[in-house]
Amino acid sequence: MIKVSVAKIKKTPIGKLAAMGDELKVSMTGPLFTDTQPLTPDELQALITDFTKTQAIATSGGDLAKPPYITATASLRAGLVLYAPYVDKVAKGDITILALTPLPTTAEKDYAALILAGALATGLKSKKGRIGQFIVDCKSFGPKVGYFAVICEGGLMPEGVTLDRNGQLKMPLGCMINIFTSSTTGKMKIFSNLTPGVFYYVYYVLTYGADTVGYFGEPLEVICSN
Repeated sequence: MIKVSVAKIKKTPIGKLAAMGDELKVSMTGPLFTDTQPLTPDELQALITDFTKTQAIATSGGDLAKPPYITATASLRAGLVLYAPYVDKVAKGDITILALTPLPTTAEKDYAALILAGALATGLKSKKGRIGQFIVDCKSFGPKVGYFAVICEGGLMPEGVTLDRNGQLKMPLGCMINIFTSSTTGKMKIFSNLTPGVFYYVYYVLTYGADTVGYFGEPLEVICSN
């Protein structure tokens, strides 16, 4: 049964703790959470406020400012953990109820479903390579996710170019633009033997396994090394 993950709460980055607390305080006003809660709204807010204040002081203060910040961080994290059994008792494994709070759960992301629902590669970037070459990369979307790339020489992808669910690229008759693809599944792609000084437009597509192919993302304009 899916539950709130105490382990993930304990590993939540410090920079996200206050936001998680604020969102939790709001979600606990929902109609499903009517039983006595681990903390009152004021008690939870006090933990958040103490954390943010000591964090600000520790950022500009010296070593003496660090112990209160460390204590406040531990207290806020412990306060968030208190909500795990409470939310689990209400949700009884129902992921739609668990999703009403910002607390992380033991469920793993369904990357295939996200890709088929329209998730796109983000954070595309490029760097120069040797003459006639450039290198592109993107942000990691998740474990076991593959990355298919298509580049168009000298212009944007023409209308009528499609990528079917089997990963087969189809070009319309009369297509007058050079189009190249990458056969690797890694994020980083090296395209070589291209025309130096020419602009290329790079499109990434997320994949998962042998039968999940996503959609063309927004193109990245790259000039080939010369």
